[in-house]
Amino acid sequence: MLIGIACLAVFVVMAMLMYSRRISALLALPVMAIVMSILAGIPEKEILSDVINQGAVKMHVAYTTTMFGAVLADLLNKQGIAKALIRWVAEFSGDNQFVLGIVMTLVTALLFSTLGGLGAVIMVGTIVLPALLSLSISSITAGALFLFGISLGGMFNIAGWQLYIDVLHLSPPSIIGFIVPFAAIVALIVVTFLVIELKNWNNLKYLLLAVLLEIAFLPGLSSHGASQQTAPPVMDPTANMVVGVIGVALLILAVVRHVRKTEGISGLALLTPITPLILVLVCHWDFIPAFLAGIVYGALTTWRRDSVTVITRSIIDGISSVIPAVVLMIGIGMLITAVRHPVIAGAIAPIITQVVPTTAVPYIIIFTIAAPLALYRGPLSLWGMGSGLVALIQKSTTLTSSAIMGMLMSVGQIQGICDPTNTHNIWIATYLGTDTQTLLKKTAPYAWIATVAGLSLAVAMKYVPFG
Repeated sequence: MLIGIACLAVFVVMAMLMYSRRISALLALPVMAIVMSILAGIPEKEILSDVINQGAVKMHVAYTTTMFGAVLADLLNKQGIAKALIRWVAEFSGDNQFVLGIVMTLVTALLFSTLGGLGAVIMVGTIVLPALLSLSISSITAGALFLFGISLGGMFNIAGWQLYIDVLHLSPPSIIGFIVPFAAIVALIVVTFLVIELKNWNNLKYLLLAVLLEIAFLPGLSSHGASQQTAPPVMDPTANMVVGVIGVALLILAVVRHVRKTEGISGLALLTPITPLILVLVCHWDFIPAFLAGIVYGALTTWRRDSVTVITRSIIDGISSVIPAVVLMIGIGMLITAVRHPVIAGAIAPIITQVVPTTAVPYIIIFTIAAPLALYRGPLSLWGMGSGLVALIQKSTTLTSSAIMGMLMSVGQIQGICDPTNTHNIWIATYLGTDTQTLLKKTAPYAWIATVAGLSLAVAMKYVPFG
């Protein structure tokens, strides 16, 4: 018991240091892993070989996937695909405030299903935000919509799924089974937010339409997701053949563009952001081949004479942009390895089982109240200290991996949308001439509603038992 209390004390101290911004998550996670191991009396040889050496490469699939995703994201930027998509959508939306707000939020979500990082936020934000402001949408409302769009897109960013696969041992079908209905609920919350912010009674018809669509399709989405959790993905040879034919056609298109010295972007290129997602969900490809195919697709549909150079620069710049995330995942791997060691897990398990809810009603209530602990990469953030806590919860309680995933994605709305220390929140606030606290006050009620909805959805999908 003393070992468990000591390890939790380390956890609390590091949390306080991170909340006060005296230490970053990049340093806090490996330090926690090593200090906990020492306090637990784990032999020096095991600390060096298991916790540090094997722990550092435990998440190798996740950070390799992140690198490939970053290369594709950088290519979208350098080839002008993202800008072309946003401008096309802005022209399509016309001068209707509500339509523009919703459509720009959706296109932001589409882009951030592939994009990631502050560079991408700046690149997209410098186009999306002025477009929203041009129709007299307030700066705070525009900033909130942009944050909602980033969060929605992040749900479908398959590079982020790999972390759930590595930590919780979930399959892509089980992840998408929860994400699709949850994203539909969050989208309805965004529609409600915009209707309230614009204060135009004529927009109630859009809210009514959204509610009707939710009622019509959400039960089917939820039941489909539940049925998909145990279905193993099988690669479809026919789909692969179609992909091959499309690849040959795109190669011919690239040759034609090269010969004609074409510089413009074709409509086909606008599909680049969702190409990896389609290959994963429809063709059941693994993440890295899907991202590689997306890179090839994006390069061929926008081919120019300097494309080889652009691709090379995208590889270098894209990977460079995610080095902090890679280092963070190295620390996550060390911490997970440490807390899963029998000595530490056995010492902390009795405490965890007394605190963590394992039935439906306490699950919703307690995690709703505790949702702010996802801020500052805290105990409920999988991309921070939560990685260690999640490993303990999974090992010490009866909560299923799906229930833990539902909780993390639900409370993650608070962190992803509202956290004042997020670099993208800081940039958005600065760009709009406001501050992160104002954005926090505007978005927090809606993010919290999304949290409650996500936890309730997890219960409705029977991830958590009622008794």
